[in-house]
Amino acid sequence: MKLNYTFLHVDSSQALITHFEGRFGKLLKFELKPMDVQVVFSMERHECIVDVSILEGRRKFKATGVSDDFYRSADMVVNKLLRQMSKERRKLRDFKSAGRGNESGPSRSRPDLAADVPDIPLRKAG
Repeated sequence: MKLNYTFLHVDSSQALITHFEGRFGKLLKFELKPMDVQVVFSMERHECIVDVSILEGRRKFKATGVSDDFYRSADMVVNKLLRQMSKERRKLRDFKSAGRGNESGPSRSRPDLAADVPDIPLRKAG
């Protein structure tokens, strides 16, 4: 995993980088193989902005946190990314399990119902 840090209108801080990497470790439970992670720390007026974009194969995750403190913004970004990745995982899990539901009919789940269900051969179309 390759993390690229960019600081716009802010002095770079090793403490901020280590804090972000510690929080970013929560995302490793999703077993992602990210190609590229871009982290941008910027300051506009009195707002501290942390912008993160993760590219992983075809999937892209992006989050922005805005507050008056960089540490709070980093926590907000990680929480947003956690929500996005867990939603993506649920989508994949539900999609994979949807195909399995059609194979288990009444004859396989309860043998006493197998006599009530006639075996109708399928015809080929065309």
